[in-house]
Amino acid sequence: MKNDSLDRDTLVFDNEDFSLIESELDHYEKMDTIRIDVNQGLEEALSEMDSLKKQLSTNEGDTLIECCKSSIMDTITGQFGLASMFIDCKDGGNVTTTHNFEKGITANDVDKAKFDDFKSNHDGSRQWSDVRKKTGYDDPLPGKRKQAFQTQNEIIDAYTGRPLPKDGRAHLDHIVSAKEIESNAAANLHMSPEDRAKMATKDSNLAFTDGSANQSKGDQKMKEWLDSSDKKTEGTKAERFGIDKDAALQKDKKARKEIKKEINKEAFKKYSKELLVTGGKDAAKIAAYSAIGVVLREFVQALFLAVKETFSNRGNESLKDVFIRFKTRMSEVVENLKKKWKDIFTDSIEGGLTAFFSNLLVFAVNLFATTLKKIVHMIRAGFVSLVQAVKIMVNPPAGMTQDEANYQAVKIMVAGLIGAASLGLSAAVEKFLQSIPGLQPIMMFPLPFIDQTVSDALAVTLTGIMGGLLTTIVIYAMDKFRNEGKKSKIQIQLIYQSGVVVEYKTVQSWFVLKDAYEFLQESVEQTVETLVVTRNIIIESENQVAEARAGLESAMDKLRKRNN
Repeated sequence: MKNDSLDRDTLVFDNEDFSLIESELDHYEKMDTIRIDVNQGLEEALSEMDSLKKQLSTNEGDTLIECCKSSIMDTITGQFGLASMFIDCKDGGNVTTTHNFEKGITANDVDKAKFDDFKSNHDGSRQWSDVRKKTGYDDPLPGKRKQAFQTQNEIIDAYTGRPLPKDGRAHLDHIVSAKEIESNAAANLHMSPEDRAKMATKDSNLAFTDGSANQSKGDQKMKEWLDSSDKKTEGTKAERFGIDKDAALQKDKKARKEIKKEINKEAFKKYSKELLVTGGKDAAKIAAYSAIGVVLREFVQALFLAVKETFSNRGNESLKDVFIRFKTRMSEVVENLKKKWKDIFTDSIEGGLTAFFSNLLVFAVNLFATTLKKIVHMIRAGFVSLVQAVKIMVNPPAGMTQDEANYQAVKIMVAGLIGAASLGLSAAVEKFLQSIPGLQPIMMFPLPFIDQTVSDALAVTLTGIMGGLLTTIVIYAMDKFRNEGKKSKIQIQLIYQSGVVVEYKTVQSWFVLKDAYEFLQESVEQTVETLVVTRNIIIESENQVAEARAGLESAMDKLRKRNN
C-alpha cells in the first residue's frame, strides 16, 4: 500500500504533466496570502481599537470655569471688543456712496460741503438761473455755435432733419438738460461744478435745433417733452415742431449713455482713492493693535500668574524672591515673544488685510442700504469671523480632519453672531453709563489716540465680557453635546471593531485547526507508509525464512539419504 499523495506525485512526474503541480502551488500561495492578510487585518483592527479607547478616555472637555478664563480676555481684546474701537466706523461707512449722499449721510467734510450745495440748489435757497450761470453751463455755447457756423456749410436740426439758418434761430440744446445734470446726486458727489459743466457741454450732449423748440423743451427730459401736449395745436410737442421722435430719442439715449459713463468713471476714481486711504488706515491700526495686543496679553497673563503665586506663598518668601519670580516671568515672556515674532507679524498682517476687506464689504452694503455706526462695527467684526471660518474650512490645520475643521468653523460663526449681538448692545450700555448721575464728565472724557470716550471703552469692555461669557457657555454646551455624540459613535465603532477582531480570530483558529489536521494526516500517511514497508520487509523475511527452511529440509533429506 502506498500513500495517495506519493502516488499522485509519481503519476504527475511519470506523465510529465506539471498542471497539477501548478494548481496546488497556486492554491498554497493563495492560502499564504490569506494568512498574511488576516494577520495584518487583525493587527490593524487591534490598533484601531486601542486608538478608539484612547479617544474615548481623552474626549472630556475643559471645565466651564477654565473655558471662561481663557475666552473672556480674548473676547475683550478681539474684534468684538477693544479692537473695534480702533476701526474708524461711522453711519454709512467710511466712504460716501451715492445712496447715502441722497439722504445727506456723508463720510467726510468735503462730501458734506458738496451735499450742502446740492441741497441748496434744490430747496429754493438759490435761483436756478444763478446756479446755472455760476456753474457755467452756457459759457461754451457761443463759441461752439460760432465755430460750427464757420466750419459747416449747412446747419441741420438734429431733431427734425431740416436745415437751420445761421443766425439766432439756430440754438445749441443740452440734450440732457443742465438742470437734470445738476440735480443728479451722483454727478454732484463725484464731480466738481466745473466738471459737470464740461460734461454737459460735450459734443455728445449738444444738438442744434430751432430756438423755439429749444425754449419749449427747457429743462424737461426728452421723452416727457416730446409726449407732452401742446395747447396751441392740441397735439404733442413733437407734432407741433415736426420732431422725428426716433431720431430725437436716439440722440437722448446716446447722450445719457455718455453722461452715465463719465459719472461712473469719476465715481470709480473717487471710490478707489477713498477706499484705499480709509482701508489702509484701518489696516494699519488693526495690524499695530494686533501685534501690541498679543505682547500686552502675554505680559498681563504672566503678571497675573506671578501675583497669584506671590499670594499663595505669602509669608514664606522674601521680597527678593518675589522680585526674582517677577523678573523670571517677564524674561520668559520676552523669550517666548522672540520665538514667535514671525507668527505675531503674520497674524497682524492678516488682521490688517481683514480690516481692509471688511471696509470694502461695508462700502458694498452702503451702495444699496445705509448702515448705522453700530451696524458697521457688527459687519466688520462679523466679517473677521467669516474669514476665519472660511480659512479653517478651506485649509484645515495639520492633523485636523475636514469634519473637525467644519465644526470649528461653525463654532467661529456662532461666536461671531453672539459677539455681533453683544456689540450691538454697547450703544445701550454706553447711554446707561452716561446717564449715571455725577459720572457724566468722566464718561464723556475723550481717550487719547482714538476718537472715543471713556463710556465707549467701558461699554465695549462690559459687552465684551457679557459676550465672552455667553459665547463660552454656548461653545461649551456645543462641545459637550458633540462629545457625547462622539462617545456614542466611538462606542459603536468599538463594537464593530470587536466583531472584526472576532472574525479575524476565527479565521486564525480555522488556520490552526487546518494545520493540525494536515499535520495529523501527514503523520498517519507516514505511519501507513512505515507499516507498508514493514509489512513488505516481514513478508520478505518470511519468504527468506521459508526458503531457508526449505533449504534446511532439503539438506536434511540429503543427509538422511547418505546415512541410510
